[in-house]
Amino acid sequence: MPPARAAGYSSRRRGAPRGQEDDRFQYDMKEPQLDAGFANIYQADASMVSVTETLATGFRLSNGHTMYGPLLIVNSQPFSLKIPPPTMGKDGVVSNPLFVLDPDALALLQAVAPKPELLIVGGGATICPLSPAARSYLTSIGLGIELASTKHATSTFDTLSEEGRNVALLAVPAGVDTQQQQQQQQQQQRADP
Repeated sequence: MPPARAAGYSSRRRGAPRGQEDDRFQYDMKEPQLDAGFANIYQADASMVSVTETLATGFRLSNGHTMYGPLLIVNSQPFSLKIPPPTMGKDGVVSNPLFVLDPDALALLQAVAPKPELLIVGGGATICPLSPAARSYLTSIGLGIELASTKHATSTFDTLSEEGRNVALLAVPAGVDTQQQQQQQQQQQRADP
């Protein structure tokens, strides 16, 4: 006896002869089925480099390497940036290296192909703006800019890369905290008469 059908439902295609069932929505049993209950829908490429851990002085990458200092990842290729470290000015303010970043340090972003659509910038422990010259250079070559703390920037980069988007990451280590250093210096000045 055929199974009961919902009222008004027929598995027969409109115009198909009687006895010919609609199999468009049936699973193809000839194809191998997954044994596991879950599958990675993003299908990340094994050669894709991601940040697995942010350290106070660097980054641990998915390829097994640990890179110290500022990091630039473009087209799954990690680069160590040679930019000045954080410095304390005469006024006692610590300058984040991104705020004094020279646009020449980012020339690689114009030379690579395919060019990323977005540059995610990690400013250390907090959000740090890019230097005005670097910002205007990046917008002139057509890159979008997203500012975040290093922890959030690396997480966003990894997620967007897994989704197949062509993004780049520029980040200083998470230990760079210009606000904390400023607060410590102010407290020290108050303690010294």
